Amino acid sequence: MYQLVIKPLALEMVKNAYRWYEQEQPGIGEVFLKEIDICYGKLQLSPDAYRKINRTYRQLIVSRFPYVIAYQIIKNEVIVYSVFHTSRNPRQKFKRS
Repeated sequence: MYQLVIKPLALEMVKNAYRWYEQEQPGIGEVFLKEIDICYGKLQLSPDAYRKINRTYRQLIVSRFPYVIAYQIIKNEVIVYSVFHTSRNPRQKFKRS
């Protein structure tokens, strides 16, 4: 099993999305968090199963929500850089923080 390292930017993105969904429809933010947790579990088990978007990064599409998780595999770690809304500028997806 891989160790999951979630960068501060990715945590902030999840918090912001949660707040937005809860504001729009109470309870849907919790559904969003559950989907993110499911994705994190998948990444810990088999991160190389998901699509490479370039030589360095991969992404996992979040079910039921317009988000992708951008990450990198380094040795036994999966480093999550962003939980990214798909309508935003893709260049922002790979900021390292």
